[in-house]
Amino acid sequence: MTMDATLDAIQFFANSANSVRVFEVLTDGSTTSRALAEQTEASRSTVARVLDKGESRGWIDSEGSQYELTEMGAVMIEEFRSYQETLEGVQHLGKAIAWLPSPAHELDFRHFRDAEIITPTPPTPSKPFDYVAEMLRTATEVRSLVELAMGRYLEIIHEQAEAGQLDAELVIQADWFADIDDKPEQISLWRARVDRDEVWTYDGEVPINMHIFDTQVVIWMGETLDEDRVIRGIVVTETPAVLSWARSLYDGYRDESDRLDLAMILEM
Repeated sequence: MTMDATLDAIQFFANSANSVRVFEVLTDGSTTSRALAEQTEASRSTVARVLDKGESRGWIDSEGSQYELTEMGAVMIEEFRSYQETLEGVQHLGKAIAWLPSPAHELDFRHFRDAEIITPTPPTPSKPFDYVAEMLRTATEVRSLVELAMGRYLEIIHEQAEAGQLDAELVIQADWFADIDDKPEQISLWRARVDRDEVWTYDGEVPINMHIFDTQVVIWMGETLDEDRVIRGIVVTETPAVLSWARSLYDGYRDESDRLDLAMILEM
């Protein structure tokens, strides 16, 4: 197929919302032009034009007054909808695409079209951090894959876990503990987490900071400016595809990690 033919096929849907609606109704099975007009709220003449053009392309078959999609027609509308949803995801993320950590780029951007993007603002610069803190207080389960730990979150997790209200697990970049002696106020909290078998350390780079709360995924966004890492906010989504990807990513890193031996680190 030539480029012109490909663009023409795309334009069949892109230039007419009615074409998309007619084909989407036909994915449910054969029906009449009258029923199509009622369900799409398009005029009978508009529906007729879409059906005629679809038939001429081999995407629609008709028998008597009944119309149905051919196999090619079903594939075309499915692929166009996927393309449309991907563009919606790209437009929704906007400049945040550049802030997403590299592992998140494995996902089709269409899975982000309904995501919530929370960024620091002048009135509430701590908004992303406050959101995660509140989730730690209200979720029943959290699985975190991070390169570093925040003392504020460590305290909340300790309080919730000790109260039996939070099942927490953590995979963290091992070298974060290199200067744990400089954080004496945290040592007892880490000891408690070790006693609960909650922490694994990954001997390598963790290229993402991510939390899985029950059925919600939170991904931290940022960029490097003048060799400094700048937090730009978080992406929050409950899309099943992202949740499945996040769980798989977390499990993969945990399988390659070791349980934290805090006593050995403190003796070094």
